[in-house]
Amino acid sequence: MPRQIPVLVPLVLAMLAMLAPVASADDQRIEAEKYFRTGERLLNAGEYAAAASSFEDAYEILPLPEIAFSAAQSYRLAYVKDQQPARLKRAVELYRLYLEKVKSGGRVNDATNALLELEPQLQRMEAGGKTIGPMPSTRTTGLMITSEVTPASGKIGSDPRLAGELPLVREVAPGKHEVTVVAEGYEPKTITAIAVEGELVPVEVDLVPLPATIELKVEDGARIQVDGRTVGTTPLGAPLRVDAGKHFITVTKRGKRSYAREVTVERGGTATVQTSLRTTTQRKAARYVLIGSGVLFLGATLSGLGAAGADSDAADLDDRRRNGGGITEAELARYDELRAQRDDLKTSMWVLGGTALVVGAAGGLMYIFDREDAEAPPSFGVTPTAGPDAVGASVWGRF
Repeated sequence: MPRQIPVLVPLVLAMLAMLAPVASADDQRIEAEKYFRTGERLLNAGEYAAAASSFEDAYEILPLPEIAFSAAQSYRLAYVKDQQPARLKRAVELYRLYLEKVKSGGRVNDATNALLELEPQLQRMEAGGKTIGPMPSTRTTGLMITSEVTPASGKIGSDPRLAGELPLVREVAPGKHEVTVVAEGYEPKTITAIAVEGELVPVEVDLVPLPATIELKVEDGARIQVDGRTVGTTPLGAPLRVDAGKHFITVTKRGKRSYAREVTVERGGTATVQTSLRTTTQRKAARYVLIGSGVLFLGATLSGLGAAGADSDAADLDDRRRNGGGITEAELARYDELRAQRDDLKTSMWVLGGTALVVGAAGGLMYIFDREDAEAPPSFGVTPTAGPDAVGASVWGRF
């Protein structure tokens, strides 16, 4: 007989969530949800009898037909496992109960097919005079330890016999018990559970995932972004704490080529991002432009000094002429030459100086506004493909 796990869990939990707006009914709903989730985990773990008991507890609190169906499935599988006729009889009763309340849709076909198989077996037993005894008692005093994290293991107290993989079902004495649950990648958790005489008490233990960390080995002054969100500037002082999974890391710094990398880090694990940022082409060009501006400014300075010198020499000759000393024709020609040289050097000074200012400003802007921001990796791409008989392309993407 194939094993059939109920697929009604989301539906049942949604129905439970919509029931009973008042506080007392909310408490009942929460209790029913706890028993139902525990039953579902026990069923998946092969603890069919315990699962049936947990579903019965949930149904007793909130008698939904979907919960009855899950209990019937559990009794059916428990009967296959231990051949207890009482489980077969209870499974038939619960399937019938489900069909009485749900006339179409849902799991009507599954319940009907199960009855077509199980009812003839039950009728043959009763016709043969086989006595169907009471339901095997599952009402022992015990704890059912479960967690939404799988795989996980737990222990009750310090007795090694009360330890094992979850879901963990163990008989214990009534009273308080220390329960510890551990799972790889999660912080271990210890709680106190209370066992009640004659009851199998479900205990759900929620584990907190260990943080993942990213260690950065990057030069100081670099801006760090994680998944597009800026987290700080190096040095950060401590590794980054992130959720487990994939993260896109970008490292940017003015005048440096950006660095981008996608890293995957496990719960409790550490990924290291190490890079040496290279100077950008713009920053290199800005330096050359600024050097050129400096050369032009030096030329303007030398031209200014030359113009001043030529003007001084021409002024000396003019003073001699004005003071009656007289000058020769050669000195007059020299005077005219010095004035022309002065004017040419002044023009050169202003041209070189103005050009130096423009080039320097351009170089400064290139230097200041040089920032290359990293972008996210492409979300899709097309790769050409070729073979002996055909050509084409493959499409890949990130969604």
